[in-house]
Amino acid sequence: MERKKDKLTFEGAWDDQLKQENDDKKTSHTKTVKKFEEPKFRGQRDIEEKRTEFIVSKKATTDSKPEKTVEVVKELSSKEGDDFDVQW
Repeated sequence: MERKKDKLTFEGAWDDQLKQENDDKKTSHTKTVKKFEEPKFRGQRDIEEKRTEFIVSKKATTDSKPEKTVEVVKELSSKEGDDFDVQW
């Protein structure tokens, strides 16, 4: 005596899933193929470059930085034995 296969049992769910997968495989055989379309360009495409030199203009520098002047002294401003005030 064979048991009745329920959808709630493991065997019934397994068989039901196999049937669904087989049906899906049969219907998914049709493939869509994309047709290649040439790109559409705007403007001229047959321009040839005939330059022998390529000149780039230099930017005019209007911001002139002031030069820093450093005063050089012959002696040290502090001498040995001077007390320094240091705030921590």
